[in-house]
Amino acid sequence: MQIPSFLPPPRRRRRHRRRRGAAVVEFALVANVMILIVFVCIEFTRMNMMRNLVQDAAYFAARTAMIPGGTAEDARAEANRVLGILSTQNAEVVVNGGEPLTDETRNVRVRVTIPIDDNALFLPLFTGNKELEAIATMKTERYDGFYNPND
Repeated sequence: MQIPSFLPPPRRRRRHRRRRGAAVVEFALVANVMILIVFVCIEFTRMNMMRNLVQDAAYFAARTAMIPGGTAEDARAEANRVLGILSTQNAEVVVNGGEPLTDETRNVRVRVTIPIDDNALFLPLFTGNKELEAIATMKTERYDGFYNPND
């Protein structure tokens, strides 16, 4: 009786059975490294998103405070709204070094700081007490007195 051509020779079938355990061991070794690489990629992506979010929060907070009638509390609320997109925790928002905004204020400076330890998934194991910080400075649109509507 002749063996059909689509079946492998019997010798190869036996060798395949002997390699089955080796494939499981190889997978067990390689899978750990692959899973680690996936989690590291996820963490670095999240850190990059948080870095961009901190910059956006400082920018939008300064934009909110620079308009006539804008207050430091409005700027803090806007920064916290933007930071809430990624559920950022323990953020610190400082507007003009803590001084109030008045009609004479010419520049608005917003500093947003978030601790990595409180907002990362795995990096707190490696980063210590590092923080992400962004500063945005803008000129205000306050009334200078050059325009008089009664003239």
